[in-house]
Amino acid sequence: MLNISIIILLSFILVYSNVIILNEETLILVCFVAFSLITFNKLKDSISQDLQKDSNKIELFLLKSFKDLLNSLELVSRSKSTFNHIVINFQFLKEHFIIYSTVTSKELPNYVSNSSETIYPKKLIFVERLENQTSKLLALLVNHKLDKITSVQNFYTHSCKVTNFLCVNKVIFREYLQII
Repeated sequence: MLNISIIILLSFILVYSNVIILNEETLILVCFVAFSLITFNKLKDSISQDLQKDSNKIELFLLKSFKDLLNSLELVSRSKSTFNHIVINFQFLKEHFIIYSTVTSKELPNYVSNSSETIYPKKLIFVERLENQTSKLLALLVNHKLDKITSVQNFYTHSCKVTNFLCVNKVIFREYLQII
């Protein structure tokens, strides 16, 4: 570094010979340069340490970023291979589905036929039993109604002796005789 006395002596010579004009801006410039040199000389160790710390932080950050980038690239690579396996699995699934659907479409009529052969006879037997029971029930109901009608007719003709009913009864009896 240059000696300060040499700089001051050189400055006086340049000012005296009017090479450097002393005005406000020049004095501010000289003060700023002097301030910068003194600050640099006194604080260079502290600034150097701060810059070294910042440099280390940036280096760690970059290393971490590179590790994260590497991990993400590995993950993407694994995802690609998994995706390829998924595509292959879907192709296998498609083939199995086609085979399953063709077998099902071929065997469905046989299955429906076999199931109808076992179900419909049971249903027909049930319907036949139901018809028999219904016919018996209807016969009993008709018989019961006829009994009631004959007992009511007997009551009106013999016990009550309603003249209108006796007349209607004789007319019906004559019609039966004419049919015979």
